[in-house]
Amino acid sequence: MYQKLILSLCFSVSTLFGAFPPHAVAKELGDTAALVQPSWLHSVSVNLDELEDHAEEGKPTVVGEREILGERFGLLYRLRNRESSSWNLQPKFSGWTSVGFHDQNNGLFNNHAHGVNLHQLWMTIESAPVGENGQKPVIGYRADVVYGVDGPETQAFGNPPGTWDFQNNWEDGKNGWAMPQLYLHGTVGKFNYKLGHFFTPVGYETVTAPNNFFYSHAQTMFNSEPFTHTGILTEFTTENAATVYLGWSLGWDSGFAQSEDGNNGIVGVAKNLTEDIAMTYMSTFGNLGWRGEGYSHSIVLDLALTENLTYVLQSDYVNTSSVSDPGDDIGLNNYLIYRIDDCLSLGTRFEWWRDNSTSKNSFTVGANWRPGKGLFLLRPEIRSDWIPATDYSETAFGIDAIVEF
Repeated sequence: MYQKLILSLCFSVSTLFGAFPPHAVAKELGDTAALVQPSWLHSVSVNLDELEDHAEEGKPTVVGEREILGERFGLLYRLRNRESSSWNLQPKFSGWTSVGFHDQNNGLFNNHAHGVNLHQLWMTIESAPVGENGQKPVIGYRADVVYGVDGPETQAFGNPPGTWDFQNNWEDGKNGWAMPQLYLHGTVGKFNYKLGHFFTPVGYETVTAPNNFFYSHAQTMFNSEPFTHTGILTEFTTENAATVYLGWSLGWDSGFAQSEDGNNGIVGVAKNLTEDIAMTYMSTFGNLGWRGEGYSHSIVLDLALTENLTYVLQSDYVNTSSVSDPGDDIGLNNYLIYRIDDCLSLGTRFEWWRDNSTSKNSFTVGANWRPGKGLFLLRPEIRSDWIPATDYSETAFGIDAIVEF
């Protein structure tokens, strides 16, 4: 290979400037120092031993400020290099299985008491998060599919019936399928983006089981926040280290369809106020689809009280013109989580949530146990709910096991 490179260089120089002097011909082809080279070629010549060392280390070979001739020159090469580093579409598979039991129904995903339920059989296929050069790709993709009793609750119920996965024969008894995410993503300049069907950035709790501390969900998350959007969401980091979110969607919980003329904006900001305090503000406004015209916001404060003790304060507010929900929603959630070690954590959640002037309260105590810091997670909890206006109270036990793969 190296001899061919030298022959090629020799031929180019001999063609442009005539034959080599006699003393150059007498030397071995591998002795590049003996070649008489014009000044323009000096900047792109390199010792072959150095080239071999750089190739073994996976580094580009550079002389001065220019890389070796043929290494990075030419439009075709640059296009090929861009495709391999910025359009890395090699699939990556992951997911988990969540199986749980609860002895009381609360209407917040946990709707099938006194039995063991497959909550989430979750499967994800996505492109690699970074390209071969270690940079974020210009374009990538992600698709999520879930099956289980959480499936029907995760469908795009903000759609007209019979579109995407909502009321489209995706149910199987108490179980069902849903496709809550299908989007392109990437980085363009300083902007990261998602384009398609994706989970909302609003709130603290999420649909995905491994990303929540508790087995059960808060009233605020289930009733006062969207689960998904269809549209575009961008984010970028400012000079003062704040992350700004700007987006648009076809209303709350839409899946590649528009219901009730859904057309809303998404705006938010996240920033570390101090070394131990982080704040996130997210809002949706405009025509929220099935929730009507209105505005919502979610504010989350995350405080590291000690090295092992974390306090999270979340406040949500929703004001819409919905006929079915004309009153304002206000929620206030308090999470206190103590990490005993890498395998075991304890937590509490106290929630006050008001809808149409009716206040509902809940208090939950639970644990997260991940033996061996592995891919298995056990989440037992005891939850108490009460509504002062109706003298309603109920205490429930729940537990689930999550196995990630």
